[in-house]
Amino acid sequence: MGLFNIFKRQNSDSNKKATPESGLNDIQENTVNKQDEANNNLVAAMPIDEIYKYLQTDFESRGYDDALCNPDISYRDMNKKLIVSNLRVLFKQVKQIYTDSLSNTEFHIKSRQQAGLIDIVELLKNRKDTLDSHLKEVEKMEQDLDKDEVYMVGMLLSYERGFLRGLAALSLETLNIKK
Repeated sequence: MGLFNIFKRQNSDSNKKATPESGLNDIQENTVNKQDEANNNLVAAMPIDEIYKYLQTDFESRGYDDALCNPDISYRDMNKKLIVSNLRVLFKQVKQIYTDSLSNTEFHIKSRQQAGLIDIVELLKNRKDTLDSHLKEVEKMEQDLDKDEVYMVGMLLSYERGFLRGLAALSLETLNIKK
C-alpha cells in the first residue's frame, strides 16, 4: 500500500504548476528553515554547555569503583583533585573559545559596518552580547569553584559518596567472608 502512495505523491507534486511566486515562496521557506536550524545549533552547541555537562556528570559510580580498586583515602583525595583540575582545564578551553569568537565577531562587526550591512551588524552585535555574557558566567563559575559553592562542588560530593559506598561494600564483604 505504501508503495502506491509514493507514486501518488510524486504525481500530485508534478501536477502542480510552477509559478514564479511559488518558486520564490519555496526559496524563502528554505532560507528561513536554514536560519532557524543555524540558530538552534548555535544555542545548543555553546561552549558553556560543556561545563554544565561536566558539572552534571555522576561521579558516584567512579568513586565506588575507585574505592573497590584502591580503598586508600589519599587515592580518593588525589582523584578529587584530578576532577577539579579537569574542570579548570575545561574553564581555560572554554574561555579561549569565547575570547577567539569575540575577536572574530568584532572583526565581522567592523567590516560589515563599513559595507553598510545594518541588519547583519545587529545580528553580530547580538551574538557578541551573548558571547560576552557567557564569558562572564564562566569567570563567575571559576570564582564560585574557588569559594566552594555547592553547585560547583556537587561533583566532588558525588565522588565522595560513591567512594564511601565502595568502602562500605568492601567492609561488608569482608565481614560476610569471615562469618
